[in-house]
Amino acid sequence: MADIRLTFKGADYVIPDSRAFEIGMTLEDIVTLSQMSRLLADPKFYTIARCYGTMLRFAGCKVSDREVLSEMMDKVKSGKPGEGRMAAIEALGMIAAVLMDGAPEDGEGGEPGKTEAS
Repeated sequence: MADIRLTFKGADYVIPDSRAFEIGMTLEDIVTLSQMSRLLADPKFYTIARCYGTMLRFAGCKVSDREVLSEMMDKVKSGKPGEGRMAAIEALGMIAAVLMDGAPEDGEGGEPGKTEAS
């Protein structure tokens, strides 16, 4: 996995690839991968903010989960259709990437000699 790049209030933060396992373990205590797939359909902003806040702090940002939630809610209230949902989806994408680190890519991990259609 490559370094995890995060942005908050215009500042960039990085979680190095060498710490991806560590942050993945921490995030799984908050939300599992199966729960995350449901969050895409029905965002739970407090859970998303908690995960994203955890990642930001891991990357060195001095921020509370409440500040992350407030920033997300400002985007929701901005009146621009979909902006708040996009912020949630972007955050979920980053969280999912961390939790999926090491999972088989498409075509990997199946039975030898078998294709998906067989």
